[in-house]
Amino acid sequence: MTANPSVQSVTRITNTCFMAIELSRTNWLVGLLTPLSDKISLRKIPSGDTQQLFEIVDHAIEKVSRMIGRKPEIVSCYEAGYDGFWLHRLLEARGVTNLVLDPASFMVSRKARRAKTDRLDAEKLVCVLMAFWRGEPKHHR
Repeated sequence: MTANPSVQSVTRITNTCFMAIELSRTNWLVGLLTPLSDKISLRKIPSGDTQQLFEIVDHAIEKVSRMIGRKPEIVSCYEAGYDGFWLHRLLEARGVTNLVLDPASFMVSRKARRAKTDRLDAEKLVCVLMAFWRGEPKHHR
């Protein structure tokens, strides 16, 4: 994904890390954007492996803290569905601000064909989360 000015401005002026989790029955794809990069990093982990998920979170916190001199806020999201709300409660208990999104609420062009992969979905979720965090009322997925 090519970095754009909105990605740069949100992450550069804050100490916020944005994380999106694309959930499926076999694997989760975790997309993470930190203030240290303009690129969304992607990591595939086994479905339900919260230990690996929190290793990703802890590593991001450690790295960003070391570089900017303060602990970053982690904001995450995932689409409601297969995994329900147990993951939301777990993330919140670990200090991660989490949003559970309704997939039907994303605006998409019904006329245009679009690619559909977990990688693209994870990257788009990070962008949707950032737009929401900036206070944008609408965002195209």
